[in-house]
Amino acid sequence: MSKIITKFYGQLNYEKAMTIQNSLVNSAKQKGEYYLMILEHPDTISMGVRSKTSEILIGPEKISELKISIQHSDRGGQTTFHSPGQLIAYPIVDLKKINIQPKDYVAKLQLSMIQTLKQFGINAKSQEMPIGIWVKTKKIASIGVRIRQGITSHGIALNVNNDLEKFQHIISCGIKNHIPTSISNETNQIYSMDEVATLFAENFSKTFDLN
Repeated sequence: MSKIITKFYGQLNYEKAMTIQNSLVNSAKQKGEYYLMILEHPDTISMGVRSKTSEILIGPEKISELKISIQHSDRGGQTTFHSPGQLIAYPIVDLKKINIQPKDYVAKLQLSMIQTLKQFGINAKSQEMPIGIWVKTKKIASIGVRIRQGITSHGIALNVNNDLEKFQHIISCGIKNHIPTSISNETNQIYSMDEVATLFAENFSKTFDLN
């Protein structure tokens, strides 16, 4: 089984992250290598292929005042909010070569996050809820992926220490009255992004048998 190459980027704006991601997708096709991009985004409203403009609840002037970037993405799903303190992970793997169906890929992505949250004493779940990771009725992580010619891109957004009030600017993932939570909100502790990123990368590699 192939080994995944984990790349930590710190904070990247959305356009720069997409440029790097597209380059790695091409590399995956040509070289057969697998990658896990881990990063943070500055304040960004990301709109997936099923997003509606009505899911943005603030006007252009407020968006400009708050210096929020709006990005239209080719990932699945609807609208979400990215900000510093939120862990972004973009896996780039060839599902055909590791013999995983798209539905199972998403399930394993969710399991990777659930295992990571368990290490912080957080009991999270994905079953019987809209797609994503939930702590009771509060959403702690979102998933939006793209799979083209068997190769994955985009991925997950896990709330770690980010400002949850910023989700009030949108209807998150199409869910009205969405209540977000985060690792710091659930544990009353601030954790370093490096620690959470390292644990997630380890759990992802184990879950997909790419370590």
